[in-house]
Amino acid sequence: MEKQQSKISFFALTMLVVTLGAIGTVGYMVIEGWNFLDSLYMVVITLATVGFKEVHDLSPAGTIFTILLIVFGLFVLYQVLRVIGEYVIENKLEDVLTNRSMERTLKSISGHYIICGYGRVGKQIVQEFLSENAHFVIVERRPELIAEAQAAGFLVVTGDSTEEEILKRAGISTAKCLIVALGNDSDTVLTIVTAKSLNNDLFIVARANGDNTAAKLLRIGANRVVSPHQIGGFRMANFAINPTTADFLDDVQDLTNKEIQISDVLVSNQSSVAGFAISEKLSNRNIGITILAIHKPDGNAIINPVGDAMVEAGDRLILLGTKDKVAQAMSLITGK
Repeated sequence: MEKQQSKISFFALTMLVVTLGAIGTVGYMVIEGWNFLDSLYMVVITLATVGFKEVHDLSPAGTIFTILLIVFGLFVLYQVLRVIGEYVIENKLEDVLTNRSMERTLKSISGHYIICGYGRVGKQIVQEFLSENAHFVIVERRPELIAEAQAAGFLVVTGDSTEEEILKRAGISTAKCLIVALGNDSDTVLTIVTAKSLNNDLFIVARANGDNTAAKLLRIGANRVVSPHQIGGFRMANFAINPTTADFLDDVQDLTNKEIQISDVLVSNQSSVAGFAISEKLSNRNIGITILAIHKPDGNAIINPVGDAMVEAGDRLILLGTKDKVAQAMSLITGK
């Protein structure tokens, strides 16, 4: 809206200048009887206030007309300078204030997610994070995508995610997780290596584009690797073979679904459920959630554990249930 108003103001002032010039030219032609070129020249030097001598001596009527032309010309010049000044100052000031505000936020943010790449995959990640109110910073180098992300009000660090300085600006040292959603595997490799050199404990989720890239990304430091093509093919095949099961999995994975959710939680040493069997503290009948799996610290997992399975400190439980029930169960397990 503001840009549209600025365009209207510039157009109106341009038309005012042209109109004033046309009136001045016609006026000199009528009052003084000069030809078109002499009249136009007189208008230009008068409005420009360059101080050149008149092309011809002026009559009393021509002198009065010139005075009026100068007065109106100064008014128009003032308006032109005002609009241009407001446009330049407001836009520059807005950019400066926005950049300063973003830099302050980036310096204070912690426990956030860094998304490298705001392409098709990156945009979908952002939508999922928005539904969960997760804090994130986008790292992007393509101008059109930077402008799109900034227009949406997201925190954006402009630059190449393979560079140390860019990742530092994004808060790599205090970030919770780095998500590398780049379309080029070589850039993904460099980003992971750079990120690990800055924060070796960082959890990294990476996108694999090539068929044989996933294993390499895991070897250099990625904690999880996702292949969009593989997942897409798997989901399409499941919809074709087991559509009902696939619909159920979609409902579970949909972060906006208020009815059902899968979450994981770590059992701490102080947890009230540590050292007890599932049936004693975490039975479905008592708390309304199902424990799908217990991941042990040694890497082993108990899938679909029965009631007498013991829950111990250091276990990671995979819970299934409605969001409110899962939240209650997590509070019970963590004691928070």
